[in-house]
Amino acid sequence: MRTFKEYFEDMETRVERIALLPGGFKPPTKGHFNALRYLLDDADQGVVFIGGKEREGITPAQSEQIWNIYKKYYNKPVSVVYVPNPVRAVYDFADNNLEKTLLVGAGAKDEDVKRYAYFEKNVDKYPFVNVVKIPMQEGGISGSETRKMIQQDVDESLDYFVPEEISIEDRDQIKSILA
Repeated sequence: MRTFKEYFEDMETRVERIALLPGGFKPPTKGHFNALRYLLDDADQGVVFIGGKEREGITPAQSEQIWNIYKKYYNKPVSVVYVPNPVRAVYDFADNNLEKTLLVGAGAKDEDVKRYAYFEKNVDKYPFVNVVKIPMQEGGISGSETRKMIQQDVDESLDYFVPEEISIEDRDQIKSILA
């Protein structure tokens, strides 16, 4: 059994672990929701970087509002920010947080991991940055398909892309965001 002193000393030397999830998220789906949950398993908090471009009628502001609903369902704090370029935002965040452990979420496709090769090539500068290849979540829900469904029938689209654990009230709020 550890003494209080040993516990306190461990806490002082412990480095904060932050999960970073960059993407377009137009809109954020249950696959995105579970990808962040996957990253948060090994982190103290999360940051979601939403791309600044509109996609087929879904705006960054709508994505941010939906993420702000989703973040209530995690057991760790999550910040949501929209930026012009999510990948660039990850690099900027890393440059400003060199002493923290960063878990950078990358999709299962190899191209996603390659976006962060600079961290591996410069491990001396970024010893605490870990690029995490996130396994496919929820069978690979398609953002394009989600946007088509929203345009055809918002109610039906909710069953396709909204995580099951989201309450009826929060689903209704997501519907009003997208309507």
